[in-house]
Amino acid sequence: IVLRTAKATKNRGKQFWGCPRYKIGSENGGCNFFRWFSDCGVEENVSCEVLEANDERLVKTFENQGVKQIFDVQKAVMDLPSWMKYLVGVVSVVFIMNMIIIAMLMGRA
Repeated sequence: IVLRTAKATKNRGKQFWGCPRYKIGSENGGCNFFRWFSDCGVEENVSCEVLEANDERLVKTFENQGVKQIFDVQKAVMDLPSWMKYLVGVVSVVFIMNMIIIAMLMGRA
């Protein structure tokens, strides 16, 4: 739980407890937990447990995204040799065609 200070005009300067990822929203891993500092009581302990569970879920989500990104990079690196062969083939064909065209033009001159 993070102690924050409200910036909205209505409650400017008033302190509240919020999820560390409060502004992210529950759909993106935040839990939107909110409790005015002046209202703190026994219920806050239950909310702390909810926050910790959401933090663990968020960490696992980030880990899974990291693993997926590493897998995508590994796949791209593994595909590089075939792309290089393709690129060398295209450049070779273009080079040979240019040589033929130059030879034809020189033969006419």
